[in-house]
Amino acid sequence: MNLMKKLTLKNLKLNRKRTIVTIVGIILATALLSALVTLVSSFQYSMIEYQKQKDGDFHVKFSNVKMSELSEFKNNRNIESTFETMGMGFAKLDGCKNEDKPYAYVMATDEAGFERGCFNLIEGRMAKNEDEIVIPRHLRTNGRIDIKVGDEITLDIGKRYDSSTESVIWENIAYEHEAETLTDTVTKQYKVVGIMERPGYGMEDYSAAGYTFVTYSDELAAIDNGTKSEASEADTTLTVYSRYTQKALRNKDAVTADIIGVDEKLFEKANNSSVEMSAEESDRFLKEMENAKYDIYMNGYLINYECVFPIDGSFKALFTVAAVVALIIILTSVYCIKNSFNISITEKIRQYGMLASVGATRRQIKSSVKTEAAMLGVVGIPVGTMSGILASLILVKVVNALSAGWLNVALSFHTSLSALILAVILSIATIYFSATGSARRAAKVTPLEAIRNTKEIKIKSAKLKTPAIIGRIWGIGGVISYKNIKRNNKKYRTTVTSIVICSVTFIVISYFMSMAFSVVGMSYAAADYNIGINMSCKKDIDIEKFSKLLSGIEGAEDYLVGAGYDFDVDKPEYTKEYGEYCRQLYDDSEDVSQMFLITVLDDKSYDKYASDAGIKNAAAGAILVNKCTFDVYNENSSKYVKKEMELYKYKAGDTIECGYNVYDDASSDDNAAEGDTESSTEDNSGYVDEETINNGVRKTVDVTIAGVTDKVPIGYKGYSNTLLFMNQKGFESLWGDGKNGNEIKPGYASYSAYVVAENADEYQDTFEKETEGNPEYSQISFYVSNLDKQMRDEKSLFTLLGVFAYGLIVVIALIGITNIINTLSTGMELRSREFATLRSIGMTDKQFVGMVRLESVFISVKALVIGVPLGILISYLLCVMMNRMDDAIIYEPPYKAIILCIVVVIMLIYAIMKLSMTKLRHNNIIETIKNENL
Repeated sequence: MNLMKKLTLKNLKLNRKRTIVTIVGIILATALLSALVTLVSSFQYSMIEYQKQKDGDFHVKFSNVKMSELSEFKNNRNIESTFETMGMGFAKLDGCKNEDKPYAYVMATDEAGFERGCFNLIEGRMAKNEDEIVIPRHLRTNGRIDIKVGDEITLDIGKRYDSSTESVIWENIAYEHEAETLTDTVTKQYKVVGIMERPGYGMEDYSAAGYTFVTYSDELAAIDNGTKSEASEADTTLTVYSRYTQKALRNKDAVTADIIGVDEKLFEKANNSSVEMSAEESDRFLKEMENAKYDIYMNGYLINYECVFPIDGSFKALFTVAAVVALIIILTSVYCIKNSFNISITEKIRQYGMLASVGATRRQIKSSVKTEAAMLGVVGIPVGTMSGILASLILVKVVNALSAGWLNVALSFHTSLSALILAVILSIATIYFSATGSARRAAKVTPLEAIRNTKEIKIKSAKLKTPAIIGRIWGIGGVISYKNIKRNNKKYRTTVTSIVICSVTFIVISYFMSMAFSVVGMSYAAADYNIGINMSCKKDIDIEKFSKLLSGIEGAEDYLVGAGYDFDVDKPEYTKEYGEYCRQLYDDSEDVSQMFLITVLDDKSYDKYASDAGIKNAAAGAILVNKCTFDVYNENSSKYVKKEMELYKYKAGDTIECGYNVYDDASSDDNAAEGDTESSTEDNSGYVDEETINNGVRKTVDVTIAGVTDKVPIGYKGYSNTLLFMNQKGFESLWGDGKNGNEIKPGYASYSAYVVAENADEYQDTFEKETEGNPEYSQISFYVSNLDKQMRDEKSLFTLLGVFAYGLIVVIALIGITNIINTLSTGMELRSREFATLRSIGMTDKQFVGMVRLESVFISVKALVIGVPLGILISYLLCVMMNRMDDAIIYEPPYKAIILCIVVVIMLIYAIMKLSMTKLRHNNIIETIKNENL
């Protein structure tokens, strides 16, 4: 070790406090960078594992591969590994309630397929021989066939055959109903050994006609073990699931095109969404795919998650955000750590001058500063890296605890060596850039400048003029404090900047979090129910019976069941205001037709609604909701504003002619009354054009208005369509006597129910248990919305974001605090001779303490005067940006965050100054003045 390195090490040991503070800054910067890359790596790994479970561990699926061609995949250098499945055929399922999915599709595979396919067991185990089978859970929930683990089942397995085209139908083709039959059936008996989740889209298409049953294949196992040749079963057809190598993954389109035998450039262009194909190219591509060697399915999400370069859409946003955050960390860290080295240079300026006077070159002085940075980095970077990994592990556990129950993906902790190396490189770069400027500055110091030590203070006398009020209020101590702040403005600039950055970030993020929770609260506060149920069924639903089910579940405080039918009214009697609005909206000089939604309510709900609306004799007709709120464009403010309008001139006793469509196939069907007809369609705004009105057989019916109100029943707030409500008896009476030839009513109804439950979670669980195993509701698909849970989930999401945001603030604040401690404490030590001199000429302890306190006040006020208004401005701009999407947000400054920020800054600066001052007050005045090393 040469002399300069020994001298550098000795200086670090002698200045332990500054060394420790600088190392802490490096540790925090490194920890933040390593935590960032570890979290990104963990998120990517978690998404990859989730996608593997959801769709399978493969990149491309090749269908209709002959057994004799399997070796081409096994020996392809672009394919890392494969697993195979064999289609055994289809079997009719007796008692299946899903008319579009009447089959079991029996698939065979081996250990590799069970391990890497998307066969996620719920109960039991995987099949181990050809007499065992695993069935999917949705066979019971969707098909209403209850088969348990341990049951014996017999299947007549054959091929689907289309008699109209005289061809075999493949597994993923939708059920053709009357057109298809099963041929070449073979009876096979299996023992059910497991129940699994529904396989992913890559293995069972959502429109597939069969539920996927999986058994074991001795043939595939023998081929994989090398005990059987592919050639012995040359005619057998397989499905091959392949994983590409990383190199092949970057050129997946070219590799896939080569395997299936199509034009590579054309295939690549077709799979690139940013490139538009001509009509000729599209036709040529379709022809090539029709003649391709194999049918393919690409596991696109898994490919995007695993293929980092080139960065695709799925992770582009994540990596962009991570890069921005890393840049912020590096810039903040460089600024703060650089200040530590600048202070070190200031402390040792006389030393560097003496070294230069005895022959030390600029290069040696630069090397001394860089050596100091390297020594600090050797200690700080490993500790920071381990701290970052530990922080990431804790954060992953916190995230999983907060997101339990609403996030589909469990975040898995994962460290990547390449990611950690990147974090270390960034940390080294941070230290290097921090030290480079200071090293250059130290090398430029001449011996004479170093001995005089006047280069640090450059200020004109005019700038040191002190306002008279400071002297009058605080005396000589206040004047000295003010002059010192002005004279050492460059030194204190780093402290002020650090406080400003932390203050602005804290105020803005605090406002964002409070605004986010406020918006979530407002969005759900408008809802007057907490359980919404949409129902889909091919036949009519008895709403009275269903309402009894809802009311019979414990905890139902209020409920409503409705069946909505769409009608159109040709040129209704608009009010002047609403008519003008409609004409402007649809750009039509004539009166436009409008969509009316007639909702049939259960009797109890209808009677309650009529009573609340103050309408008597409501059973005699329909209740019209005649007020609605719309977004109207205001030309003066160039914004959309909400405006409530009265819609029509109708009053109680008036009649509205409502039209609807009946199609030819429905009118001739004996079951038309059971719901097989179709109603007319409309756009989202409710406007019905002439083409739609005239489509099919036009029917009309006269609806009498029983009353007009501006109230709506639960669940119907915010509807923009015209609403009419009737009870079931009144609605049926419109067709009861076949008057006006309307013996066929509108067939399709949209069924919905709304419940105000005391405990929404318990109510939902009970409802699902009541309906899941009930054969009466076996043909109804229920879609339950739990608004209480949705609100909790959204708040949990913002809480999760808050954990990351506030975590970032805390670490950046800690880096800033170490910088502030370094600056203020070192500054106080460097001025110890000045303080000793002042005390030697008569400054009392009280005046000394007051002077130091005033300096802390001046620094705090200067930082807060910049930071607080800047934080308010940025938070206001954030509110303005949010209001471009929704005008409901009214800006209110985050007063609590501002007050907390002011208190913390003042206390922090005061505490640091007081600690430094306590040490100085005990110094010997004469010894301090004689000390030439300060």
